[in-house]
Amino acid sequence: MPVDETRTTQLKELSLRLGYTFRDIKLLNKALTHRSYSNECNNPIILDNERFEFLGDSALDLIVSRYIVLNGRRLREGDLSRIRSQLVNEQSLAVMARELGLGEFLLLGRGEEVSGGRDKNSLLANAFEAVVAAIFLDSSFDTTYQVLLLIMKNVIDDTVINGKVGDHKGRLQTFINSKGLPPVSYKLVDESGPDHKKTFTIQVWVENKPHGAGTGRTKKEAEQEAAKMTLESLASTYS
Repeated sequence: MPVDETRTTQLKELSLRLGYTFRDIKLLNKALTHRSYSNECNNPIILDNERFEFLGDSALDLIVSRYIVLNGRRLREGDLSRIRSQLVNEQSLAVMARELGLGEFLLLGRGEEVSGGRDKNSLLANAFEAVVAAIFLDSSFDTTYQVLLLIMKNVIDDTVINGKVGDHKGRLQTFINSKGLPPVSYKLVDESGPDHKKTFTIQVWVENKPHGAGTGRTKKEAEQEAAKMTLESLASTYS
């Protein structure tokens, strides 16, 4: 897909924020092209970023796994898995995408534009993954690793070094027990996305009432997020 001068200037601005200079700027442009835009263009040479999302998702898993294994030597496998789930999920990636301002660079169809697509967690997280893939395809794994560490290192270190391992379900159950409340239950309320990249939404129920909901790439991840949201809500209620 050709990139005109105005768009090239925009993408160079994003490159500065990423701390990486692209040899092929078209890769970054493709990473920011949502399906709604390519569908409206109805042009076979304008491809969306979904294949890049797939690659970027795998690269992120490996990047985070490599770093936390090397820097969290006392952490067991279960802790490592929870940390990675905390860092590589829709909500966390959307936060990092917002910090980079990815939303302003997205190419969206009219419907997505009107419905606030530039600030949707799902679109931002997917774009972040696609940008990771674009860097990887333009350079190498080692380069991508270094670029991503500059973006994610503080967040990762806060989790690894400061021991903020997110067993929110365990903390919620401890809180529930301390208040003499009945056990919580977790209910699947939504499941979406292609088979290779499912998104699950789980809601916590306490005393037959719905409380916090969470999303994740696995049901366990969504349960952890739902437990976190519920704990925050109940803590303010019982404070």
